[in-house]
Amino acid sequence: MEHLVIKIVVIFCLLCLTLLAALLPFKIGHAGHGGRRQLILSYCNCFAGGVFLATSLLDLLPMIEEKFKAVFNESGIVTVFPVAEFTTCMGFFMVLLLEQIVHTFHERSFLHSHNHEVKAPLLEEQNEQRNRYMHSESNDAFSTRQTSCDSQKEILLKKEQQTEGSIRTYILVLALSMHSIFEGLALGLIVEVDRLIQITIAVIIHKSIIAFAMGVSMVQHKMAFGTVLKAAIIFSMMAPIGIGVGIGVLDSSSLKSSNLASGILQGIANGTFIFVTFFEILQSELARKGNRLLKVFFMIIGYSVVTGLLYYANIMESKSHPVSAKNSTSPSINIPEGVV
Repeated sequence: MEHLVIKIVVIFCLLCLTLLAALLPFKIGHAGHGGRRQLILSYCNCFAGGVFLATSLLDLLPMIEEKFKAVFNESGIVTVFPVAEFTTCMGFFMVLLLEQIVHTFHERSFLHSHNHEVKAPLLEEQNEQRNRYMHSESNDAFSTRQTSCDSQKEILLKKEQQTEGSIRTYILVLALSMHSIFEGLALGLIVEVDRLIQITIAVIIHKSIIAFAMGVSMVQHKMAFGTVLKAAIIFSMMAPIGIGVGIGVLDSSSLKSSNLASGILQGIANGTFIFVTFFEILQSELARKGNRLLKVFFMIIGYSVVTGLLYYANIMESKSHPVSAKNSTSPSINIPEGVV
């Protein structure tokens, strides 16, 4: 009964802290002057990139390996095929394919809806150009028309880039929410009070950092506060839901059979983290001029913070279960060994 009370408190703490952490970048994004604000957000985005990279390689990947190892041991299957890495790559390609499909359909509909708007200035420009040459008038008016047409093209290009960034952000929120459910599920399965408290501390800090990184990604794409708030609420509710599910199935015999589904879904989520880290954050931030070394430094800081948390959680796990810790090579805070 004591562990149940603690889990209820944990649900409340996770809900509040992750929600505040996800909304904090929106406050930062509206503080200070334009140039300084953009620089702060850029550094925070690089920090988020390090967080996602460490979460993918040091947290999720070992956990996926443990899930599939449990499935294979239960089924008597012996294989050296890297199933965890394979599912991660499948998740990566699924996200890449989904983004390109959505982007292609949006591009077609966008060009169709704006076809007349774009063609009209271009035809008018050609007529103007012909008239200028025929009447030997000044080219100043033509230059003005050319500048106006180029400005419209730039606006269309910016809208396309914003749409692409929004798609990636929504996919990221979905992957983070999926990961949070399983993370909460692992907490919900723990019954030892001391162990529950120790791992909960690491999980709350870890989730808050990831929520902050998610908020930075949304603010960087200039999403409205209402959209950021909805995404933050959805993400904040996922871990508590996972804890509730863990409490409900604590004595269920179907727990082991869920390892396969868990491994596959988390592999897809892991592929999403890799996609967002390298295609969204690193690509966009390092393509901008200036402060390159500082950006890399903030990425290393984000990576180091998550690494430290995982190392701390591994030490706590070793103290709680020294025998099982010897047989476990995973530093993940999401695998309380002995309950799955």
